[in-house]
Amino acid sequence: MKRIVYSAVLKFIAVVLFVIVIVNGALTVVDGIIKYSDEDIDIYAFERDFSESWYIMHLLDEPENIIFNAYYSFLPQNGESGSSIDKDKNNITISLVELKTKIREGFEDYYNTDKINYYVKWDYATITNCDAKSAEDLMHGDYYSYVSRDGSGNIERKTSIERKITQGFLLEEIDHLLGVSTIVICSNIDEDAVNEYRAIWERQEKIVFDTFLKAFVCILMAILLLIYLICVCGTNKAGECKNMWVDNVWIEVHLSVMAGAGIGAAVLCVAVIDEFISRPFHHDLINMIVASVSALGSLIIITSLLSVVRNIKTGRLIKTSIILRLARWILRIMAKTAKWVWRMTKVFWKTIFGMLSKKTGVILITMLFVYTAVIGALGVGTPFSPIWLVIGILVFIFACFVVSYRAKDLDEVKKGISEVRNGNVSYKIPELKCEDMRSLGASINDIAKGFDESVSAKVRAERMKSELITNVSHDLKTPITSIISYTELLAKIDDLPEEAKDYVSVLSKKSYRLKRLTQDLFDISKAQSGNDDVVLERLDVALLISQALGEHDSEIQSSGLPFCVEVPRDLYISADGRKMSRVLSNLINNILKYTMKNTRVFISATEKEDYVVMEFKNISAYPLNFNTDEITQRFVRGDESRTEEGNGLGLAIAKSYTEICNGSFEIIIDGDMFKAILKLKKYI
Repeated sequence: MKRIVYSAVLKFIAVVLFVIVIVNGALTVVDGIIKYSDEDIDIYAFERDFSESWYIMHLLDEPENIIFNAYYSFLPQNGESGSSIDKDKNNITISLVELKTKIREGFEDYYNTDKINYYVKWDYATITNCDAKSAEDLMHGDYYSYVSRDGSGNIERKTSIERKITQGFLLEEIDHLLGVSTIVICSNIDEDAVNEYRAIWERQEKIVFDTFLKAFVCILMAILLLIYLICVCGTNKAGECKNMWVDNVWIEVHLSVMAGAGIGAAVLCVAVIDEFISRPFHHDLINMIVASVSALGSLIIITSLLSVVRNIKTGRLIKTSIILRLARWILRIMAKTAKWVWRMTKVFWKTIFGMLSKKTGVILITMLFVYTAVIGALGVGTPFSPIWLVIGILVFIFACFVVSYRAKDLDEVKKGISEVRNGNVSYKIPELKCEDMRSLGASINDIAKGFDESVSAKVRAERMKSELITNVSHDLKTPITSIISYTELLAKIDDLPEEAKDYVSVLSKKSYRLKRLTQDLFDISKAQSGNDDVVLERLDVALLISQALGEHDSEIQSSGLPFCVEVPRDLYISADGRKMSRVLSNLINNILKYTMKNTRVFISATEKEDYVVMEFKNISAYPLNFNTDEITQRFVRGDESRTEEGNGLGLAIAKSYTEICNGSFEIIIDGDMFKAILKLKKYI
């Protein structure tokens, strides 16, 4: 499945489909615009219902608009003077005869008289385009509007529908010009016209809705394809992220190309539609141009966008960006400058305050201060030579800096002493400027050299001791093997006296003990000298402990000690299997030798972060009055009376083997509770 998802063929198909979807969406929008532009009048304006149509509202308001436009035509335009209107700040007087004449002419020129019936009565003059005798004759049907104004200036409004645009505002604007006149305006839309406009509104609503729905589907498909391409671009079947040659282009160029392609395609499509939409025979040409432009633009945009995404995935965003590289360079320069300023400031103040903490420095600075104060006083006291004050201050600052700079010798000596104290006996104090400090530094270097030679000698002695033990152990193997072999031969003689058989039994037992001692000495010497080979592998903790318990099953059964083991499954460590088996065997032997009778032994393993911790706990039969650090040394035994068999190497070998497996071995004593804790790295 992964190969199919990340295949180049599927990516290519997705790009082609993306371009096709974008082109189809653009053509859908163009087709909707063309269909809508073919309508003779624009009625639909995203209203919820036809009854809210702005066009119907406009028709009902036309009679009132004609009256207002007639009044407005008498007003001076653009600052012109001279008209039949006398105008001052608070009063405008218009000839009502001229106004009524202008209103009548407006109604005669009204082109929608076949769509709307109106009745207007001004005082005793009536203007109508139907047989209405009064306004009440038109106040019927689904769409009518009525507004009147009496001689007292009260305005009354009635309408058959809930109006979004409140009728009567225009009449109110010229109310102060009507004097004691009464005016009634009533309009009614013809039923056939209403049906015609409703059909047009529904048709235009369907065009807009279908266009938006198809465009939304195209946009959704384009987004899904784009998400897929962003997720898989730059990644091959093996899951590796790789770049293409186009990814070497600067990201700023890609962004500019995407912006230019998107804006340019949109502007070009709008220009083509605006130029040719009024010519039906050019509609195919519009579709062809829009399809070509949208295909080219979308292809350019998707190519640049995927290139930017690939650079982000492969971590080359900053490398291929001029602005980001410049910003990173500026930030680095600023960071380096800030660090340098901070370092220099710390050095300056550290030098000054460090000098003040030294008795010699305080004395010298005090002397310099007194000297400078004297010079300053002379400068102040001499009006004609104020320059001495400035010179004194400069000399003081310079002297302080020189003294502080020379005080660095003391810091070098302190640093050398600190290094030697921390064990770095090979550290040498560099050549110092001050003669006294130079001799002190040389003495400290000699002391460090003596320490180094002493430590080297101790290391050599320890190495020679380990080599001696190793060689002696190795040389003892052959005679011990011979003793064991001859002892076994003696034991097989049938007519041997009983007393001699007892001697042979003791000799066999002691020779085997000597063999184990020799082997233990050889093993611990190799481990502590670093000459032992270690092979780290994946070990199952539960299986490792189970095998160790199985090897000592007969001893455990005869001891009568119940072993409580709590080890989870699927817990693995990284260690040497042979070494860890020896460690666990030594710990179990130690438990069997020194555990109090009728007590329980606890063995557990837990996972803590990146480590596995194994704990072996038992109650000791002997007082635990020894140091936990000493018990893991060679030939040290918890049984000081040495009544139990053992050579004091078991825990030492366990600790050495655990440490060469990159683990830690710790002994904890809590009253009579003896705990051995092993901490080894978890296998990952």
